[in-house]
Amino acid sequence: MLKDNFYQNLVKPYQEEMMKSLKELIAIDSTYDESTRDKDNPFGKGVSKALQYVADLAKKDGFIVKSYDNMVVEILTNELEPNITIMAHADIVPVGTGWPQDPFTLTEKGDDLYARGVADDKGPLLSSYYGLKALRDNNLLGNYQVRLLVGGNEERGSLCMEHYFHTLKKKQPTYGFSPDSAYPLTYAEKGIIGFVVRKDIDSPIISMNGGVASNSVIEKCEVVLKEDLNLISYLNDKGVDYSYLIKGDKMVLTFNGLAAHGSVPWMGKNAAMNAVKYLGEYFNSADLKQLYKLYNPTRGEGVNAAANSENMGTNSLNVGLFSIENNKLEMVVNFRHVETVTSEQMINNIKEASKPFEIEVKGISPLLFYPKDSKLITTLLRVYQEETGDYQTEIIASGGGTYAKEADNIVAFGMEYPGHDPKMHGVNETTKKSYLFESMGIYAHAIIELGKLI
Repeated sequence: MLKDNFYQNLVKPYQEEMMKSLKELIAIDSTYDESTRDKDNPFGKGVSKALQYVADLAKKDGFIVKSYDNMVVEILTNELEPNITIMAHADIVPVGTGWPQDPFTLTEKGDDLYARGVADDKGPLLSSYYGLKALRDNNLLGNYQVRLLVGGNEERGSLCMEHYFHTLKKKQPTYGFSPDSAYPLTYAEKGIIGFVVRKDIDSPIISMNGGVASNSVIEKCEVVLKEDLNLISYLNDKGVDYSYLIKGDKMVLTFNGLAAHGSVPWMGKNAAMNAVKYLGEYFNSADLKQLYKLYNPTRGEGVNAAANSENMGTNSLNVGLFSIENNKLEMVVNFRHVETVTSEQMINNIKEASKPFEIEVKGISPLLFYPKDSKLITTLLRVYQEETGDYQTEIIASGGGTYAKEADNIVAFGMEYPGHDPKMHGVNETTKKSYLFESMGIYAHAIIELGKLI
């Protein structure tokens, strides 16, 4: 952080208040919850509670606040046009297992903070909120509207912003950003295809289930089989990371992996694919062997869907949800592609390569690409550089998919810092208190500079 900086000094009085709000927002389990979904809670009661918390906070602080069907909370400085729009989300991915402390309690260890959502996206949400509040309180905003949109479904397809912009037909941003990626900023995002793989399979597996979200690498996979001590010996000989329990004439195997974000599946270890490999070999199952060959490669090689580009790197393929029940396989895949190929090409290749497995495409998110010399990109990059003194780190083409794809004139801007691993979607998600504080100033500065463009 640069010393004696105008924006850092401006936001400093809000640091303690921001930390209090963060603790309270973290304590709300805002995972999508099918069991509590209804017409009033389209993403479950936990998400609704988190959105209500943000709405109440902004009302208390004197902003204009509008809530839309427990999908989006809109926080406004005024009713003017044009606008600067900030898009952040209050929902989180499931916590998984293996946390050394309660994931819904903000844990501080020196400068380090740990909790589910602290980096993705509750911490950045509040950094941008308090950056805006500091500007508003000090009468520094110009003759334009600043609009902070807080959504509740970013982790499961952004139905929240689909509702806001397309169903409700709200006005598009003039300029803006989403604090939900990495610094300096993300000028390009891969296209995303979500699809389901299905097949009736012949195997001795009674049931097999793993995964918490399509965009997370499967950390645990549980398999129920008839008792077979020879299989136990086989897995032990192979050095497989698993555990087992005998229950009557059945046994429950738990295969262990390593969670990671679905955009970088090679950073994790997929427990379900591990189970498929060894069970396929042991039972000599043609279906399982083929499935492993097709879907274990994390860059799409197995389904003839590998590609790379100078800007975006390589394609990625993540098996995020896996189920076998009554000999019916169902597998949810999150696939991301670079700009050198099209969604249509990739879908055709995957369908053809996967036969006789059936493929059903559930959603397509087109790729995003802004010229590096555009006003939006150059302005936000300059803000980051002036606030941090970091003139070396290059802007990013990302495998992630953010709210930037859901609206015009938006790019992802922070809050992951160069060289720091926030363990997003994994165990012990983390950021630093100093990052949150500095980002309050960065986002305040960004609002002012985008206002100058208006």
